[in-house]
Amino acid sequence: MVCVLSVLLCGSCTYKLGWEPETIFPPSSLEKAQAKAEEQAKKQAPAIDKPSSMTLSRDGAILSALARNRSLAVARLGPRIALTYVPEAYAQFDPYLMSTVSAGRDTFPINDAEDEVITRDISGNATLSQSFPSGTEVFLSGGLARNRVSPADDWEYTGSWSVGVNQALMRGTGSKVNLVSLAQAQNTAFRSTQEFRGTVLEVVRAVEKAYWQLVLAKETLKIREFSVKLAQEQLQLNLDFIEVGKLSPDARVSAEAELASRKADLVDAQADVEARTIDLIQLLDPEAEAQWSIKFAMADPPDVETVNVVPDISTRLADMYRPELSQARLDLENQKLEVVRTKNGLLPKLDAFASYGRWSSGNSSSNATEYLDDHNFDHYELGLSLELAPGNRAEQARHKRASFKKFQAEAALNNLEQVIQAEVRRAAIEVYRQQQRISATKKVIQSREEELRIEKSRFRVGLSTNLDVLQVERNLIQASLDEVTSRIRYIQAITDLYYAEGTLLERRGVGIDQKK
Repeated sequence: MVCVLSVLLCGSCTYKLGWEPETIFPPSSLEKAQAKAEEQAKKQAPAIDKPSSMTLSRDGAILSALARNRSLAVARLGPRIALTYVPEAYAQFDPYLMSTVSAGRDTFPINDAEDEVITRDISGNATLSQSFPSGTEVFLSGGLARNRVSPADDWEYTGSWSVGVNQALMRGTGSKVNLVSLAQAQNTAFRSTQEFRGTVLEVVRAVEKAYWQLVLAKETLKIREFSVKLAQEQLQLNLDFIEVGKLSPDARVSAEAELASRKADLVDAQADVEARTIDLIQLLDPEAEAQWSIKFAMADPPDVETVNVVPDISTRLADMYRPELSQARLDLENQKLEVVRTKNGLLPKLDAFASYGRWSSGNSSSNATEYLDDHNFDHYELGLSLELAPGNRAEQARHKRASFKKFQAEAALNNLEQVIQAEVRRAAIEVYRQQQRISATKKVIQSREEELRIEKSRFRVGLSTNLDVLQVERNLIQASLDEVTSRIRYIQAITDLYYAEGTLLERRGVGIDQKK
């Protein structure tokens, strides 16, 4: 019946989705949502109508992101959470107090008679124990009890105390195995710090790249504005020549088409500036009334400072500073500790124990403590306890699994080291490539500017066509774009290299507490 009902319901849903979607998402709901959004926008209109401007440097952008970036706000709690595992691991060596208080009553008949025997007892005891990394446990215990068998007997009072020690001889002996949990907790806490450092590293790189992307977008906008100006000047020159009869009216068409094309490129450049601004706002999360309408004035120009890059040195720095390598090494260390724990678990549990105490009893409450300081009532106990699982399959499986995970962690670390070395060397190649492109593109611009000057002179004397001039202008514009792009890409390539090394934070003066 349930299956049939499910089929009917699913069939009904399919029918509605196939034929009547407006019954699920009626147009009225969309209209209401749109009206609500417009109302909220009107309330915010005064702030949006007055966009604020902010002068921003690269380092200022980094500081703002470190203070306000929302992904960092999430990641910042990671190390704090991981640190809570350390005192939890320490707690296994804290003193432990256990106490019980009980009252009981037993009734049973005597020889099928109406008489019955009633046993009543009240007792209380407490034990204070503590374990140590050596596998030793010491305890101190004491208790008082009162019991009576009625109807004939009087109450009997009993008191006792004892101290004892239990020492693991095989499984669980020695600080090497008993401190495994604590060492793993400390490694986990330090790993979380490295993970947070990796997140900060990612954010700083993203901020720097977004900053320079916005600089590139603004520089591109300037070039596009210059290209429109060139096209307007060429169009005006064509109109002047047409007016005096030096050009046919057809020349106007190509000039106007070129101007329209460059204006379209200008629109794209303006939109790119807006998009890159949004990227930066998202990373910085600036505190402003109309956050998404902020306009950034870039304080750092895309000036190039040559950096000497030595791939071998960069790979060594990466080996020391990359947080992923630190995390992988800590994972391997924890797996090694797990092998120690499981290997110890293969041993039988053999403990030696010893205790000393006294007891006192009598028919009055004072008798319960009267002889607790009398050595004639001493009690001694010595012995061994053995626990042994003949097959021990569970512990063997745990140890085998831990060994495999250790080998896996070693392989993962070796692979990661190679991946990072390749990443560093590729980043170094990119720095060198962009550095060479800068000098090449500068020479191209000089040549294109001279070429445009010559071509315009030829056009004025009728030795060149309008299309020739426009083509040379396009070449100059493209050369200008290539030159500024190569400078920005070089700066970003250096950022990527420092990121690949793991030294970007240190080079930007950002420090993170990494106490283990």
